[in-house]
Amino acid sequence: MSVDTDRLISFFILWGTPAVFSIVEYFKLSKTEKNEAIRDLISLKSIVTTGFILTGGVIASLGRLLSLLPLHVIGTFILAMGGIVGAIEAWKVKRKNSIVILVLIVSMIALTFII
Repeated sequence: MSVDTDRLISFFILWGTPAVFSIVEYFKLSKTEKNEAIRDLISLKSIVTTGFILTGGVIASLGRLLSLLPLHVIGTFILAMGGIVGAIEAWKVKRKNSIVILVLIVSMIALTFII
């Protein structure tokens, strides 16, 4: 298990920047908006779609960073599951959005194996 410095920097930029911005924006919310945001984030729909996509992306990136293929494959599988469920949810509302989601997820999966 070796850590490449370039991959480490890319990992922190890719995942650290949005995390910091999200935390800063969360603290700017009012009390009621914070409660509403928490309620939305712990809903089953949010966990199965966005949660799986983010968790899978982080795990796949960690697998890539640490040069652990099994971790990378597990993360990619979770990412794909979240993308498929997200596309199905979007299909119910607007079919065009579901195709866009599938294309983005396939692109993310391809990029995790390339980068």
